[in-house]
Amino acid sequence: MTKKSVREMGKMERKRHSLTTKSALGVQLLAFIVGITVLFAGFALYFVAVFYEYSINTAKLAKAEAVMLDVAETRVKTDEIIEIYDSIPEEERGDGTSAEYQAKFDSVIDGDYRNIQRRQRIMKEQVGLRNAFIVAIDDEKNRMIYLIDSDPNPATVCHPGTWDVYTDQEIDVLLHGRKASKIQIEYGLDDRPQATITNTSKYGIRCTGGTTLYSTDSYTVMLCLDEKMDHMISISKVFFLQYVLLMFVVLVIIGALSILLIRRTMVKPINRMASAARRYSEDKQNGIAETDHFKQLNIRSGDEIEELNLTMADMEDSLVKYIDNLTKATAERERINIELELAARIQGDMLPTTFPPFPERDDFDVFAVMDPAKQVGGDFYDFFLIDDDHLALMIADVSGKGIPAALYMMVSKIILDNRLMETSSPSKSLEHANNVICSNNKEEMFVTAWLGILELSTGRLTAANAGHEKPVVIDPDGRAELIRDKHGFVLGGMEGMKYTDYELQLKPGSKLLVYTDGVPEATSGIEGLFGTDRMMDAIEGLSEASAREVLERVRCAVDEFVGDDEQFDDLTMLCLQYNRECIAAGESGE
Repeated sequence: MTKKSVREMGKMERKRHSLTTKSALGVQLLAFIVGITVLFAGFALYFVAVFYEYSINTAKLAKAEAVMLDVAETRVKTDEIIEIYDSIPEEERGDGTSAEYQAKFDSVIDGDYRNIQRRQRIMKEQVGLRNAFIVAIDDEKNRMIYLIDSDPNPATVCHPGTWDVYTDQEIDVLLHGRKASKIQIEYGLDDRPQATITNTSKYGIRCTGGTTLYSTDSYTVMLCLDEKMDHMISISKVFFLQYVLLMFVVLVIIGALSILLIRRTMVKPINRMASAARRYSEDKQNGIAETDHFKQLNIRSGDEIEELNLTMADMEDSLVKYIDNLTKATAERERINIELELAARIQGDMLPTTFPPFPERDDFDVFAVMDPAKQVGGDFYDFFLIDDDHLALMIADVSGKGIPAALYMMVSKIILDNRLMETSSPSKSLEHANNVICSNNKEEMFVTAWLGILELSTGRLTAANAGHEKPVVIDPDGRAELIRDKHGFVLGGMEGMKYTDYELQLKPGSKLLVYTDGVPEATSGIEGLFGTDRMMDAIEGLSEASAREVLERVRCAVDEFVGDDEQFDDLTMLCLQYNRECIAAGESGE
């Protein structure tokens, strides 16, 4: 896995990491594994068959020689040798190769022994075998005890009484025959030849086959033949080299053909689709509206490559349509945002935003804020002088949010403003506004409102409440009191509703705070609602604070409580500070 991206690679690196190279290596590796597997499996089957054939032939030749052998005459001599062997204690036998041990059998090498040896030699030479010999098998000790060996070579001849140690399996095969495999039985090769294959430094690779001449209580006397396998091994080596060379040539041819096939059926179509994708990207960057980059490829392979090309073509069409729709939607959203910004400015222009609003008046101070949850909101406030001695105050909250609430807010504000100027009565103004709103309220929206008229000369406040939040009065000493006024029904809820005025006496230096439900219902994901109690705690003791500072203290407490959570509702507050005593003191001083 390379750390570079394909676009960072040079030409040679791309070629080395290309799909063609990887596919070729994969095919070559697979072919090599298959070839090696076939090679060894073939050779294993070949050697099994050859060894089995050697075993059958050697065992059959041993049986044929046993027929020509005079067993009775031979037994006299072999019993004599076995008798001498049994008479020698095991500790004196050693490994059977010492001169002292072998000298004990010199008495049996007489004319009869040599005649038997000569007849075996003649039979061996007639069939071209390596050697013929008579042995006694001691299956308890896994020994093959040589009795009469026809080998004329003094260096390799087995002296009477010498022995070789064989494995349990080899002894079992010589005595009972080799078990046939399922494949051999299936093809009718179910003979059980008494032959085994051995490889020793002294005799090399040989196939030893035998046939039983007779048995005693302790031994089984057999006629055995050795057949050389050196020539077969030499031929097999040459064949193996030729097979490997042929396999290499075949692998090269398979690899070359595989590369051509993979490049034609896979790599080339994929490269064409990659080029089409690059052209598509470049065309989009350059503003070219062509939409058939993948259709032009016209790949007709009938496989997954063609399916991928068709899918890419469909994706290109869908993507072009999506981008076109997205462009239109973005333009439309931008237009809506511009209109919303304009609506927010218009809404802001309808509310008093210049502070102090009456710089020539020192007998009162007013400050108000509105922070909508969206670009435009449904809360509103207003204040204005009805005459030199009466100040109108208003705060309201329209149900819902966004543009519908903003439209409803402007209509409601105009109705309340106009009626309050005409009647100078908060309750009558609410009754009139409720009837007007109910007369055409198909959307069933409603407004909560609080209206008040302050008589500046006396500090008497006349107010009415249409389902709005309770006002708060902060005394000159800083004590905050929540005014539990009588609520009327919301505006727009039911036509013909009546509302009641109530009066509050503001002391010089006291403050009046009115607000919408966005303050007590400000929400924290951890602690829930902000609540009226927290608001009262925030404004408690603000005797020296200005109207602006009171609202800033409340807003700071709300923001700290809410934290990073999204603002849920419009948040609007209005604070009036009554300063009549200062004016009275000034006038008496004059």
